[in-house]
Amino acid sequence: MKIIRIAVIVFMGTLLLVGAACGGGGNAEPTPTPTATATPTPLPTVVMSCDQARDAIQIALDAYNAVHGDWPTIDGQPGDIEWIKLVPEFMKGIPSNDSKCEWWVNSDPEGDVCLQNIC
Repeated sequence: MKIIRIAVIVFMGTLLLVGAACGGGGNAEPTPTPTATATPTPLPTVVMSCDQARDAIQIALDAYNAVHGDWPTIDGQPGDIEWIKLVPEFMKGIPSNDSKCEWWVNSDPEGDVCLQNIC
């Protein structure tokens, strides 16, 4: 009988120790893990003349349209070019003169490259 009592006491003590070691603050709030916010990588630019840019953009517009069936603009219709849709798959980079020229997809004739401002 003494052996059974000792065994029960040792068993209960072991359970108590395991419970205390594993319990550790059941109501504790989990610590939030900080998440990294991705900053977009700027697209590369390419220095080229106005004529070189026009020709390169026209080739890229035609290739994009052949693959996707629309234009590389916000809504797929003629308008301001969304360079992220062309670079780097269809062009090496944005023409460095885009901020002065503002290249667009023309609506008449549709698909031709056009300038909003003369470079």
